[in-house]
Amino acid sequence: MREIDLKEIFEQGKDENIRAYLNFLNPLEVVDAFYLIDENEYSNIVSRLSYRTFANSFPFFERSLFEKVIVHLKDEDLVNIFNKMESDDVSHLLRTMDEQRQQVIIPKLAHSLQIQEILSHPEESAGSIMQTEVCIIHPHISVKQAIELIRKQKKILGEVQVAYVVDENKILLGLVRLDDLILSNFDESIDLVTKELKYHVNPDMDQEEVALIFSKYDLSYLPVIDISGRLLGQITYDDIQDVIEEEASEDLLAYVGVSPDESISDTDENRIKLALGRFPWLVFSISASMLTGYILTFFEAQTSNAIIFASFVPLIMNTTGNVGTQTAMIITRNFALGANEFGQFRLPLMREFLVGLTLGLLAGVLTLILIFLAYQNIAVGIRVGITLTVSMTVAALFGMFIPVTFKKIGIDPAIASGPLVTSGCDMLSVSLYLLIIISLNKGLSIFGG
Repeated sequence: MREIDLKEIFEQGKDENIRAYLNFLNPLEVVDAFYLIDENEYSNIVSRLSYRTFANSFPFFERSLFEKVIVHLKDEDLVNIFNKMESDDVSHLLRTMDEQRQQVIIPKLAHSLQIQEILSHPEESAGSIMQTEVCIIHPHISVKQAIELIRKQKKILGEVQVAYVVDENKILLGLVRLDDLILSNFDESIDLVTKELKYHVNPDMDQEEVALIFSKYDLSYLPVIDISGRLLGQITYDDIQDVIEEEASEDLLAYVGVSPDESISDTDENRIKLALGRFPWLVFSISASMLTGYILTFFEAQTSNAIIFASFVPLIMNTTGNVGTQTAMIITRNFALGANEFGQFRLPLMREFLVGLTLGLLAGVLTLILIFLAYQNIAVGIRVGITLTVSMTVAALFGMFIPVTFKKIGIDPAIASGPLVTSGCDMLSVSLYLLIIISLNKGLSIFGG
């Protein structure tokens, strides 16, 4: 779909052609249509899209686009659209709307009680991303009766992957897979094909923990139950896939010191707000760089050939910073994959220490040889080589220590993988470099060197 296509359709002016074209688009193309045309034309698209097309497309809308589009929709229109959507998608969109409009729309929804149940749970919890549309059957009925119940519910629910067996109080007893049901004798009791419930989550569990359960056990769905065992809803793989992408994006943005609220598609974000959100890390980086620069001023006072020694500072800072950042990213990734206990990091700790030491030795020897060939100065080569060996080894430990510490005190370890580790490694490497130069100089002077 191109912008020229939309313009040609609108220029023809035939309402039936415009309406047919727009409703022929798939959900993602509907989103693209809003981005391709001027905002002044939004009302022309909105008035010609069916409620069903909106219902299929709204889950893919960025918040800023959704807020622009609903200006052109009446409350009654939104109610009709939301009634055709799954409860978890409706709840997500309602959270982005102002409270006054929420209070008008929610009571008019066909499943207002279920929507209110989802909205009552904190954001980024299992309860906030669950859908209340679940297929339920009762125990002790025949397979034939169960199939009839599922058929009736499917007309309302749409896709059905599994049927949950509940008692009269909606306490979850087990589940029935549809393939088991089809292969069973119609006269058999449903109890014979009911599977024991192995995995479930409570509504207050963090969505990241839910994502780990899905990944660890390769699940397609998870029931959500309260403390008494009552079935509240379910989370499906397509819901958790969004969470996995969201959490990965948050970690990536945190790594570079950017707020996870930023989106490349939200073109109307407040620029000043975005800049202020990134400013704290900028202040930290400037402060750390100034401190590193202050350490460098000791070179002139403490060493001869200060200019030669100082010329290798960027090399030492870059190599050390890379090792520290790589280690921090590895540890952060392990946290994302479910490693939570410090005991799980004992072997990786030794591994990263040995990797850092090996890299340091290789880099140190290579740099010593290159400096000797370029400057014919073995003394400078030895000092730089020793510094690289020590600083890269320490950087590996530092890159592991920071995210583990952050995790222990309840701070997102992804934050530690970017500016903090890089700046910390810069200061460490320069300090170690100066310390090694001074120590070796004093050692040589003692022995008359």
